[in-house]
Amino acid sequence: MSDEAGSGTEGEPTELDREGAVHIHRPKPLKGLGGFLSEIAVIVVGILIALAGEQVVGNLEWAHRVHEAEGAMRAELGQNNRDAYYLLATHPCALAKLNEIQAALVASHDRGAPVAPITRYRRPLRPWLSDAWESARSLQITSHIPNSRLTLYSFAYFFPSVMRQTQPREREAMSDLNTLTLNAGRLEPAERDRLFHALVRTREVLEEMDGGAWLLLRATTPAGVVLSEAEKTAEMSKARQDFGACVAAPDLAQIP
Repeated sequence: MSDEAGSGTEGEPTELDREGAVHIHRPKPLKGLGGFLSEIAVIVVGILIALAGEQVVGNLEWAHRVHEAEGAMRAELGQNNRDAYYLLATHPCALAKLNEIQAALVASHDRGAPVAPITRYRRPLRPWLSDAWESARSLQITSHIPNSRLTLYSFAYFFPSVMRQTQPREREAMSDLNTLTLNAGRLEPAERDRLFHALVRTREVLEEMDGGAWLLLRATTPAGVVLSEAEKTAEMSKARQDFGACVAAPDLAQIP
């Protein structure tokens, strides 16, 4: 068997052919320094291509995430805009009711006139959304949005945040003022003073909320989020159903 198959030097690689013969493959000699450097260059180029491909895939993935995040933020700001327009449309209703309450309290103070029971002072309650913005920040997606656009989003989201924090004070002031729905009549001086204080706080919060709504509508425009005429008409229709004839289209050129 050894004569037919042949034998190789110990340590040298061998290979059996189809007939069982063993063939010896000697290591290929180096082709000099140039050949060695050429092989190294091929390896390096391959690594660079792989890294570049990975970077391209990563950039595409982040671009997709940014696109989805910006879409969610624009939708969220659009809802905030609709709520802001509704709020501003009901501003004349709020002013009329507060003026009515103030006139009754002044008459009670000056002439001792009894205060007639009033209908409840109402203001819209809205969520003032920022979930998409907070999610983009927590997932570090905002770090991949160009600074020019990021600044616009950051500024636009400032106002919903402030209004969401202010809204509880508005509800509290409303509750204090709406005790007149139950305890009208001839008011004791201490009760009348408490109501005057509630009235002042309610007016202050009204200015803050409606001023914030007006500023929100202006801040979202550079970010490309603008109410359509159809959206304005829809919000006006809903406001009239809820508050009646006192509703009026807001003048967006002038802060309320």
